[in-house]
Formats: sequence, structure tokens, C-alpha cells
Amino acid sequence: QMAQSLQDRIERDARFASDVSHELRSPLMTLAASMEVLQNQRDELTERARQALDLMVLDIDRFRQLVEDLLEISRFDAGVVRLELEEVHLAELVMQAVSHSSERDVPVKLDAELAGVVVRADKRRIVRVIANLLDNAAKYGGGASIVELRQVDDRVQIAVEDRGPGVPVEDRERIFERFSRGVSAGRRGSSDGVGLGLALVAEHVRLHGGRIWVEDRADGEPGARFVVELPVEEPA
Repeated sequence: QMAQSLQDRIERDARFASDVSHELRSPLMTLAASMEVLQNQRDELTERARQALDLMVLDIDRFRQLVEDLLEISRFDAGVVRLELEEVHLAELVMQAVSHSSERDVPVKLDAELAGVVVRADKRRIVRVIANLLDNAAKYGGGASIVELRQVDDRVQIAVEDRGPGVPVEDRERIFERFSRGVSAGRRGSSDGVGLGLALVAEHVRLHGGRIWVEDRADGEPGARFVVELPVEEPA
């Protein structure tokens, strides 16, 4: 009975988070639309008003991302997330994801034998994984230095390296927890992020039967190397 009561409580909390996030979307859209109107008249505002407007725009964008991430997290908790598998050229997908990201100039290194590999995966979620890792590198790691795709036995690894100070060993597991922002000033995750990006990456990877971890850069230079490892499943 105690276990069932706890399970019921967890499910109620998950539904509450989902309901609240859903209800926040409408007023958030109104705020965003209002900010867009003000931005169109930005040149007519005083310097102080422009500064206030810029701060509001940044906070609303951060709020929007938080709401979307909470909705996604609540779907994972409710167990309603399902993969939409399709046949994809993995190397091509990685290059497209990089070219459409905020870090589009990052070099991509591919194993030659992966050029024609076709696997079954949820294209949207893999693109989101790569985009989140590149965004994380841009925010906390001085920008991504390389994206690498290679095959190791029956698994494929997508690695994103950055130019930052790296991730302390004691933080390398908790950094994938929800709302994790690091544990001391100056560490990765201590800035203005909401702490859900890497947690969502871990969930997307888990759905594909894979895993993710962070380590030091392969070349020994300062920085972090985030590695996504996925099983290679040939098309049916």
C-alpha cells in the first residue's frame, strides 16, 4: 500500500507539471507576441526602455524553452513518448544537424566506413540530441571544436568536443540530472540555463537503447567530450 501510494503521488506530480506547463503556453505566446510588437518600435524607445525590452526578450525566450522542456519531460515521465523510427543515413543526418545548428561551422569528422550506413532511428530526436549538445558547448564550453562520428563494434558513437574548462569528475554523472547547474561558481552549468537540456538528451538517447557520458577531450587539450553511444540496427 505504501509503494502504491508513492506511485500514485509520483503520477499526480507528473500530471500536475504537464498541466501547468500546458496552461502556461497561451499567456507565454501572448507575451512573446507583445514583445515582438515592442521590438518593431525599438528605435523609438529611450535607451533605458530598450535595455528593459532586451532583458524581457531574453527572459521570455528562456521561459519559453523551459515550458517546452517541461512538457517534454512530463511526456517521458508519463511513459507516452514513442520513437518514430525511420531509415536514415547516419552520417548525413549528423552533418545536417550541425549545419542547421547555431554552431554550423564546427568541423565534422567521420569514419570512412560510416558514409553509407543506414540505420533505423527517430530522426527528430537524434537531431535534437546533437543540437542540445552543440548549444551546451556554446553556452558553457567556449563553443564546440569538433563533432565526431565513429563505429565501435556494433555501436556508433557521436562525440561533441568543446574548448571549455571541462567537467569535474565529481559532476560527470549529475550533469545529466534535471535542473543540474553544477555545484560551484564558475563551473559548467552555473550560468543562465534552466538545467534541462542535458537531461532531455539523456532521455532521448535512452529511448534509442543507448547511453551518454562526458569525459576529457581525446587530444588532451582542455575541454569536455560528450559521447552519445547508440546501437547500430540495420534496416528491417
